[in-house]
Amino acid sequence: MSSGDLLAQKIFDDVVRRYDWFLSSATFGFIDQWQLELVNNLPGKEIFVDLGTGTGEIIKKVNIIYPESKGIGIDVSMNMLRKAIEKTEGDARDFFIRASALKMPFKDESVDVITTSLTFRHLPLEEAIQEIFRVLKPGGYLGILDISKPKSKALYKVVDIFANKIFKPIGVGIFSKEEYAYFMESIEKALTPEELKDIMEANSFVQEYQSSKFFGLINISVFRKTY
Repeated sequence: MSSGDLLAQKIFDDVVRRYDWFLSSATFGFIDQWQLELVNNLPGKEIFVDLGTGTGEIIKKVNIIYPESKGIGIDVSMNMLRKAIEKTEGDARDFFIRASALKMPFKDESVDVITTSLTFRHLPLEEAIQEIFRVLKPGGYLGILDISKPKSKALYKVVDIFANKIFKPIGVGIFSKEEYAYFMESIEKALTPEELKDIMEANSFVQEYQSSKFFGLINISVFRKTY
């Protein structure tokens, strides 16, 4: 695993018991709705792979919406994977694998759909896209739900004040300073929907769906591999 994977493993192993509560609080309870929208705008296919699956929420939703599909959750954190198995109640359709998103244990062109929920911005962009392209079948789909860079400078300033002044004492109380800093630093890597679309199109993907949420701070995008 890369040094980035090892850092993510340490952080997410540590925060597993607090992660769902934190995520729900930080999104004012909207995360469930956004994840449902992501999965509902992907086609029902045989194999769904969820990168950075965390506690398995995307896989749970795939099980409900596409009962004939198989869900495979990938994460570098073993503690997160244990929680995901617990939450999906050992569903026989599901598999959870400890692996890096940059080196997935799949053959070339073997996966129908890949999803990432609040994970994509943590990854080295070009390496991640190349690996996703490698494992997706021709015509396969990539669904991304992530934080989006605000277009408005005024809104960006509001977000910065909220994250670093108002919410920081709560975040540091839940996590360590290092862990909270990891989440905040990843926000700085966020792309606008237009930037994400341009990068994906440059790598032979075409956008099939896009929706902005929460004053443009959340982006839901679906891309199809063109060949």
